Amino acid sequence: MGGKGIMKVINILFKNILFIAIFYLLMGLIISDKALSYDFSYWEHGASGYEYAIATVRESPLILYFHEDPSKWSKKMNTYYLASYEIEEFLGDIAKVEINPDKGAAEEALCAKYGVVMFPSFLIFIPAFNGKPERIHPFSKGGNMTIDEFLYAVRKKIETLYNNKGYSCFKNKEYEEALKYYEMAIDFYPESVYAYFGMGIVYHTIAFKEKNLKLLEKAEKNYLKALKIDPNHQGSKEELKKVRKAIEKAGKK
Repeated sequence: MGGKGIMKVINILFKNILFIAIFYLLMGLIISDKALSYDFSYWEHGASGYEYAIATVRESPLILYFHEDPSKWSKKMNTYYLASYEIEEFLGDIAKVEINPDKGAAEEALCAKYGVVMFPSFLIFIPAFNGKPERIHPFSKGGNMTIDEFLYAVRKKIETLYNNKGYSCFKNKEYEEALKYYEMAIDFYPESVYAYFGMGIVYHTIAFKEKNLKLLEKAEKNYLKALKIDPNHQGSKEELKKVRKAIEKAGKK
């Protein structure tokens, strides 16, 4: 093969390599654009989605997510946090609505209703409890949350809502309701020390009123579960001593 033939082969190879490089560059841009267009497939949308969620969700958590298209932090929230496997899986069965104020006056009104002035804003509440929504901000000057930290924050907010309701019911002597809400707290956050402690207190209280040994034993089990999670939980330590004395006394009768 002469010099011209070699140069011809080199030119063909160069063109092929250049074509492949351009192809993969374009594919990368397409994938990148797709990543930036999180589609909220399993969410309710806008004001109409909000009305539907409010009408159907009562004692379950409801997430309201306010975001804007031009906001770089909204894009970060969408593509890094909400699109992650861990968070999508956890939020799968939770009612959730995405609300973009650029979509219309009704969406703008929802921003005003919930005091949203910064985007994105991620709110959690339980409609039946009529409480103020809890907000989670994954971005801060001190450093942004990891996906695991954000997921932990969501779990803890929901746990707190149920624990607070459980305690409120306990104070009102609505013992069965209190137990229900403590159990719901545990469903969302299995390591809820306070929920196990609260259930122990409820069983302990009922057992004292009814002189019921089986309920004393249930109280003991819940204090022990709380202490298994947090061996230093002082309330559980103190109540465990009391309930064991009551069990011992009941056993001697």
